[in-house]
Amino acid sequence: MDSESTADEYEPALPTSRSFELLSTRRRREALDLLREHGHVTLPDIAEEVTVRQHGTDITEIDPEEVTDTYMMLYHSDIPKLEDEGVVVYDQEQDLVVTGENFDAIAQLLARTTEN
Repeated sequence: MDSESTADEYEPALPTSRSFELLSTRRRREALDLLREHGHVTLPDIAEEVTVRQHGTDITEIDPEEVTDTYMMLYHSDIPKLEDEGVVVYDQEQDLVVTGENFDAIAQLLARTTEN
């Protein structure tokens, strides 16, 4: 097999531009970071931890409505975008988010972008 045919046959799980688009919001990056750490997390826990990280303070110092707002953005926008690309799988019945088949590719990119 020559290197040209190998290069032509390789298709990344997600195009780089789409991966960067998915990582374009801090909220999604924080959610993916939590999944990288734990493998699966309930959506309410993601919303709470993302809000804590964004405010840089203890949860007791944050208005509960802000956590609700974060939950709603995750539920209606961020998680569906990630799920559409196979990065996560959302189980609505359990309100649980788990890593999807394309998670590793985006997690590697996330790790490389947060190292610097």
